[in-house]
Amino acid sequence: MNRPRAAVIGLDCLEPSLVFGSPAGSLPHLQALMARGRWGSLASTIPPITVPAWMCMATGQDPGQLGIYGFRNRAEAAYGPLATASAEWVHAPRLWDAATAAGLTSVVLGWPLTYPAAPLKGAMVSGPLTPPGAEGGVWPPSLAPRLNRWAGGEYLFDVKDFRTAPRRELYAQLTTMARRRFAVARGLYGLYRPELFMMVEMSPDRLQHAFWEQPGLVAAHYRLLDSLVGELVAALPPETLVLVVSDHGARTLEGGLALNQWLRRQGYLVLKNPPERPAPLAPEMVDWPRTRVWADGGYYGRVYLNLAGREPQGAVPPDQAEALLARLGQELEAMAGPDGQSLGNRVFRPRDIYRATRGLPPELILYPGGLGWRALATVWPGDEPVFTPGNDSGPDGANHAQEGVVIAAPAGEGRLPRAGQELEGARLYDLFPSLCAWLELPQATPGPGSVWAWLQ
Repeated sequence: MNRPRAAVIGLDCLEPSLVFGSPAGSLPHLQALMARGRWGSLASTIPPITVPAWMCMATGQDPGQLGIYGFRNRAEAAYGPLATASAEWVHAPRLWDAATAAGLTSVVLGWPLTYPAAPLKGAMVSGPLTPPGAEGGVWPPSLAPRLNRWAGGEYLFDVKDFRTAPRRELYAQLTTMARRRFAVARGLYGLYRPELFMMVEMSPDRLQHAFWEQPGLVAAHYRLLDSLVGELVAALPPETLVLVVSDHGARTLEGGLALNQWLRRQGYLVLKNPPERPAPLAPEMVDWPRTRVWADGGYYGRVYLNLAGREPQGAVPPDQAEALLARLGQELEAMAGPDGQSLGNRVFRPRDIYRATRGLPPELILYPGGLGWRALATVWPGDEPVFTPGNDSGPDGANHAQEGVVIAAPAGEGRLPRAGQELEGARLYDLFPSLCAWLELPQATPGPGSVWAWLQ
């Protein structure tokens, strides 16, 4: 008897409105999957960013259960730089771990937080945080020479310098990376014929950050991705369940909120050595005994208390922390934008939204302008404005949006029940238990997700 098969085709940052709102025939392969399957928005993690979202999808765990709250995290209760997450930080079993334990073959390609690549029954090529030229990105190591042959050139784990590369050069890199990733995907699938196939292509994320204000280029790349998905699906056994998913969507970036500069204005953050020019907050700038709160930036803001007994020079007595956080949350949500109207900030407490809070989470998670603005860690020499027209890490036209994409359909001409109907309420966390059910795998530690009834 044939075992069930599944293929997860991840397209980082694929935006629902650009897929589901596209004209008929413009994305023929994705639209064919939608017609014979189910489709809809996929609610992402809080925060909706590549790390931890893809690993939350692969484990069914939330960021607090994983103890991974972003690309960079506090590794210790100190004031130094945040540490970059890696595969070694992930202790929850991933789908391919469960498949290997059950004797199934898996292929994992480009999935974030898989460097260094780890042994499994099958093959793994690590994701976008793989250091350039590093060894350890491929399992088994003997597979490495095949990648460039399948790709027809150097296999690209990610594009280089996507924030600062010349735009024409970057667009060419994105096209090349996508074509080569899918060529390697077809090569790996043909070699291993796995029961579980999981890949992530990063180019739509890099594309939208760089070219969001050029919709023609974005649409052209979506058409390329559509054709590449079509070629891969055509190579799969017809009974394979195909899931095309994204970890989050994209939206226009209105500007930057210099969160630490705002904390200075409010008296929460005190500097003893202000920078001579705008610069990210550094520990040596701060008068820690007089500082109660500081923050780190990115697609969302992370707000930390300088807690007595935890931080080396903590200034907030533990019995005052709750009152301070309540007041700070209210002030952040009431913040006015540069036009004097409410900015629309959203504030979350990790302990309230996650099943656990391992490691050192931020005390507060901030969506500036509901993700319409980017959080900046920058401080200025004096009392300059807290709003900027752009971001502090290079040109960027888009921020992340909370809703990603899910399309589920058989690879062949079969149809799912209620084929063609839009889904409601699908969550990124549902993918792990749903595929465990589909592949008849035991599910270990429960997470927030549930099995999609329409797959049973």
